[in-house]
Amino acid sequence: MVRVMPLWSALSRALPGLRFAHERVQRFLSRPRRPRDGAIRLDRRHVYILPTATGAGFALLLAAMLLTSLNYNVSLGFLLTFLLAGVMASAMWQTHRNLVDLEVRGAVGESVFAGRAVNVSVALANATAWARVGVETGARDAAPAESSLDAHDGTLTALSFAAQPRGWFRLPRLTVSTRFPLGLFRAWSYADAPLTLLVYPEPEAAAPPLPAAFAPDPGEADDPRVARPRPDAAADQLRPYRPGDPLRSIAWKHSARLDTWLARSGQQVRHAQCVLAWDALPPPMDAEARLSRLCAWVLAAEQAPAGEAPEYTLVLPGLAIGPARGPAHRDACLRALALWGRPPVPEETA
Repeated sequence: MVRVMPLWSALSRALPGLRFAHERVQRFLSRPRRPRDGAIRLDRRHVYILPTATGAGFALLLAAMLLTSLNYNVSLGFLLTFLLAGVMASAMWQTHRNLVDLEVRGAVGESVFAGRAVNVSVALANATAWARVGVETGARDAAPAESSLDAHDGTLTALSFAAQPRGWFRLPRLTVSTRFPLGLFRAWSYADAPLTLLVYPEPEAAAPPLPAAFAPDPGEADDPRVARPRPDAAADQLRPYRPGDPLRSIAWKHSARLDTWLARSGQQVRHAQCVLAWDALPPPMDAEARLSRLCAWVLAAEQAPAGEAPEYTLVLPGLAIGPARGPAHRDACLRALALWGRPPVPEETA
C-alpha cells in the first residue's frame, strides 16, 4: 500500500524556507499530555487535521472544475463540483470524528536483551457508540500498526521497536492517526503512555563454560563469595556424615557417643558456589564484552539441572550479589548488569 505524505510535511521538504515554521508548529502541537485516571482521551482540542497530498490535489481539481464551469457556464459542471466538494467536506468530518474521544489506556511490555526488538502493546478503547476504522498507532523507531474498534470495544495494538542499547528504554510519545474514509485528510493526536523497560546486555553467543564451583570454608567469613549463615538453619542439627563434608563440620562428641560419623548441618554446611566476577575476566575485554559474558553465565547458571546447579555470586566493581539462585536472584543480577554505568532510574523520571 502506497502511503502519502501529509501536505505540510511535503511542503516543508520541498521548500527549505518552511522547515523552521514546520518545526515550530510541530513543537506546539506536540506539547506534553499526561494520562488522567490511567487513560488519555483524545478530545477535540487535541485532535489535529490537515489534507494529505491526495486531498490537496483533489482540492486543486475542484478549483479547476469550478473555474471551468464559471468560464463556460456549465450547469452540470457546477453540480458535479459542489457534489464533490460536499463529499470532501463530509470526508473531513468523518476523519476527525474517527479519532475524537478515542482513549489510550496505557502500554505494557517486557524487558529484553540488547540486540532484540522491544515489543510493546498499547491499549486502545472506544467508549462511543460508533466504530473506529483504520486507526494507526505509531512512535519513533516503530512502524505504525493499524487497528479497528467496534462500538464500546477495546483492543491491543502491537508496536515493535528496533533493537535498543543496554539500559533503560522509555516508550516514546505515541502518535495516533487516521486517514479514514477516503485518505483525503489525516487526523492525528499525541499520547504519553508511561512505560519504562530494562534492556539487558546481549548474552555472549559462544560463552565459555561457567567457572568451577567450590565449597567454601565456613571460616572465610570475610570472603564476599561465601554464603552468610541462613537464619532458618539450625547450627546443631545433625545428619549422617557424607564424603566431601569439611572436617570442621563433624560433630566429634556426638559421633564418639553414638559410634557413627555425624556432621552438623545449618551454618556449618555450605552449598557449592560459583563466582561470576568482573575482575576474573581477561584484561583485553572491554566493559560491554564483560557484561555480555557475565549475562550469558547468569543465564547458564539458572538453566543448569536442579541437582547440579550451584548457587552463584555476581561480583561487579563495588557490588556483589549473592550467593543465591532462582528467578528473583537472576532478575537482580540482570538488572545490575543492565544498569552498570547507567543511572539507577530513567533520566526523565529521576
